[in-house]
Amino acid sequence: MIAACALFACGDTIMKITANSLPTGELMFIRGLFVTSGAIAASLYLGAFAIIHRALSRAVAIRAGGDMAGAWSFQLALARIPYADLSAVGQLIPLSITAASAIFLGERVGWRRWTATIIGFLGVLLIIRPGSSTFNWWAVAGVGSVIGATVRDLATRRVDPTVPPPLIMMFSAGAVTLSSLLSSAFGGWSWPPTGLLLALLGAGAFSLFGQICTIVAVRSGDISAVSPFRYTIIIFAIISGIAVFGHIPDGLTMLGILIVCSAGLYTFYREQTLRRQAVAAASTPTSSG
Repeated sequence: MIAACALFACGDTIMKITANSLPTGELMFIRGLFVTSGAIAASLYLGAFAIIHRALSRAVAIRAGGDMAGAWSFQLALARIPYADLSAVGQLIPLSITAASAIFLGERVGWRRWTATIIGFLGVLLIIRPGSSTFNWWAVAGVGSVIGATVRDLATRRVDPTVPPPLIMMFSAGAVTLSSLLSSAFGGWSWPPTGLLLALLGAGAFSLFGQICTIVAVRSGDISAVSPFRYTIIIFAIISGIAVFGHIPDGLTMLGILIVCSAGLYTFYREQTLRRQAVAAASTPTSSG
């Protein structure tokens, strides 16, 4: 998950740099085309098409829909608000996944983690500050990307575990690419220069490998235990914001980041405590007679 965050930060930085070079739909189509091609190539190399029927499922379709909604929401926000701020909003994802896991997957979540989730949401409100002079309505799109990512990751848990990650990526990236193509068809098309194409190729490569790392991470264990490691992306985002865009988060934003990350880390700590208790209870011999 940490590797995925580093890869996503690199790809996001490139997409923000190029955000004003072409219409959003065209940018996403070009990057999506690279990602989809890479996923197809990896699937062919692994011989995954022999079991493609296993990927033709409701879970894969829902995952693709969540990925598409999240990608669009994120890119629209990325072009218009500071990258570190958007990444901070995205830190609500682990908390939203914990809550959604309880509601939709039946995972047991106690009042402590529910409280942490609520506190984390309050931290996000500090970051976007609705109603203030610094509020940007595009931050709402950032919240939309959280919802899309939550749907995507929950659906990933329902995908047949024998389906290789590149095959899953092929369907998700294909959905994003197709929607972007339809959008760019109505918004005009401008052929990008070679340098921009190479930059988008790099962004696509970072996105592809980041998604594969995410799929492996989400599948590897309890989703509420793996997800908190997403918070490492805020470190990469702040570094990128300062080094590339010259943006330093203000005091309230840093406070919001601290609250969200603390809530997520507490959720992780609580999950580990409950897991250790469950293992101890299972290993305790029961007395007979």
